Amino acid sequence: MEKLSPQQMATLHNHLIHSGSNDALVDELLDHIACEVEYYIYLGLPFEKALSTVLEQADIKAVRHLRDTYQTDMAMTDEQLQQASLDDIVFEFRNKAYGAYDLRQAYRTTLRNAFIMAIGLFMMLMAMMDGISRRSWSYTSLAGVVWLIGLSGVTFAVYSWYMQRMRQQQLSLR
Repeated sequence: MEKLSPQQMATLHNHLIHSGSNDALVDELLDHIACEVEYYIYLGLPFEKALSTVLEQADIKAVRHLRDTYQTDMAMTDEQLQQASLDDIVFEFRNKAYGAYDLRQAYRTTLRNAFIMAIGLFMMLMAMMDGISRRSWSYTSLAGVVWLIGLSGVTFAVYSWYMQRMRQQQLSLR
């Protein structure tokens, strides 16, 4: 499939601006309209014909309707939209208690905790296997130090998970 040139993209961008869409909506619509034009070019139409076909569908009335719907649904100012994260936009006016929202909000922390816990459990397992094979145990030995570091990692991950859970419960009660 052939990509549009910068001049062709500028033509699409200018049409959207003249149709009365705002900057946030232009960025969203430009990709969609460019894909449609590329599709019609792929089917064999010249750029001008593909552009006119797409612009018939994306006329001023349609773009204004999308802009109004976008602003009504989002109920966010342009400044808020530019600072909003994907989570804020996707879950605006939806039930934030839905599980996917919590997963997305806590993804980095959850991933960090899982990694630390896996490393900690692995270290504890290695230390335990070393202690079993030697039939003696000392916390001052290398295996004992590895055990304590692994135990500290697991404790940190569990405590972090618990505190995150408590914060989520407090936020849901508000």
